[in-house]
Amino acid sequence: MKRRVCFVAPFGLGQKTTVWARTLPLARALVEHGWTPTLLIPPWDTPADAGRAWADHGVELVNVQIAGGVLLTTRRLLHEISVLAPEIVHIVKPRAHAGLVQWWLWQRRGIRRRTPCLLLDADDWEQAWAPINGYTWPLARFLAWQEEWGIRHADGITAASRWLVERIHRANRAAPILHLPNGIEPQPADGLRWTPTHGNDILFFSRFVEVAPFWLATCWRALHARRPQARLLVAGAPVRADLGDAFRGAMASIAPHAASHVEWLGYVDQARLAEIYARIGCAIFPAEPTVLQQAKCSVRLATTLLAGAPVVASAVGEQRAYGAGGAARLVPANATPEVFAEAVDALLNTPAQQASISEAARRRLQEQYDWRLLGERLHEFYEEVLRRDQ
Repeated sequence: MKRRVCFVAPFGLGQKTTVWARTLPLARALVEHGWTPTLLIPPWDTPADAGRAWADHGVELVNVQIAGGVLLTTRRLLHEISVLAPEIVHIVKPRAHAGLVQWWLWQRRGIRRRTPCLLLDADDWEQAWAPINGYTWPLARFLAWQEEWGIRHADGITAASRWLVERIHRANRAAPILHLPNGIEPQPADGLRWTPTHGNDILFFSRFVEVAPFWLATCWRALHARRPQARLLVAGAPVRADLGDAFRGAMASIAPHAASHVEWLGYVDQARLAEIYARIGCAIFPAEPTVLQQAKCSVRLATTLLAGAPVVASAVGEQRAYGAGGAARLVPANATPEVFAEAVDALLNTPAQQASISEAARRRLQEQYDWRLLGERLHEFYEEVLRRDQ
């Protein structure tokens, strides 16, 4: 007999990565273990999907209507859960609509004899985003309360990073916690691959929050002095427009000669990656040891390593784990911009090391981060939580 689990998402399948890059692959993997997963979505960021439902590799995706505001949308999500009567409700991020669903389901305990087992998935520390997103004080406080309350009121918790596991355990010592990093889909033989080109260009995937503008400009100035023909390709859209302006301004003032060798590519879709990979000698993932960077688990880093692009990364948070075993050239978390630049230059000067890192990265990702493996761990965790709930 199939067993049912409902994932409750905080947003839709747009540019925000959590739902399509984490929740959906996990739900697909659970199908192989006898689960019938439903993904309930309040598509406020993809309003064209409102009211639509479809199947994806055994996963039912249901986008509820969003007319009438937050409370009516939350009520529709709760109605769907009531109709489906799942054994488990897995809340994706303890915030907004999903957090309200968690709060209501928890309040119903004791009123109804049978309530679903309530789990929480955390793939970020949401409070760290409040100053970056410019939330008003009341909204920031409400979302912080939702996060803290959600952590304390769950039968079990899955967390994408070790930092989150430790932080959550301090807040809720009773609930079992599973470290569940972001994974990868095995690549087909004709999938996107980096190949050695002796290129000088360096790719930096960024949301303009990983390091300070001063840090990046200083690093690029030092690296450009070593490799004056190289170009820095910055791929990604800033979280806020003024952040993009700040990075460009810092580059122009701190590294004026090197600034002309920076290409600001903006958001890059999958179709453009092959062309970009053909130009680069390596990709970089610098990160300052802040809460924001330690808490997250980068999907982009995982997919870059899977493609075999040699990576230089700060040993911060889950980047240290992804790059272990020679899968990346790891630089100490407190390294200066100049030390990071030196590491990039050294890698570009050593084709044999590029090839070694490329192969080690693809092998490590396929052996340890396959979504099927992670889905099996989640299935076993569900069984453990359900036994405890009996």
